[in-house]
Amino acid sequence: MNPVVIYSTKGGNTEKVALEIAQELNCKAIKISGESEFSTISLKDFDLVFIGTWVRGGEPSPDMLRFLKQLNLEDGNRQFALFITWAGGGKSDVLTFNRVKQLLKAKNQRLLDDYYKCFGKSLGLARRGHPNAQDLVDARKWARLVAK
Repeated sequence: MNPVVIYSTKGGNTEKVALEIAQELNCKAIKISGESEFSTISLKDFDLVFIGTWVRGGEPSPDMLRFLKQLNLEDGNRQFALFITWAGGGKSDVLTFNRVKQLLKAKNQRLLDDYYKCFGKSLGLARRGHPNAQDLVDARKWARLVAK
């Protein structure tokens, strides 16, 4: 497998997880943000794409939504794996997974059913200290399993 990690981050939580995964798999990590020129990001050399996003109201980040909508894919021979950081509200993780799956399916791409989620620190005290060391160990383990 030739993996790549593409992620968006707001408070740095998703970036921590993304960099751990990239280090574990010895692959490139690409941060997308703001008005990035997404057309310059080519996935043709990668057969496994890790997508990382924070969750807002059951949706991927606005940057990730833009990226996925503008993504130009040459073929369907690629797999995508999702990881998220979230505050833990309701089923917002499932809603985010389904949204990403829908966007990729429209482009004839496959999102693996196994996704990784961990808490990210949010406003207030509820998730202080996340992602923590164990979250990062778990993210590495998940990435290894997905890449096999």
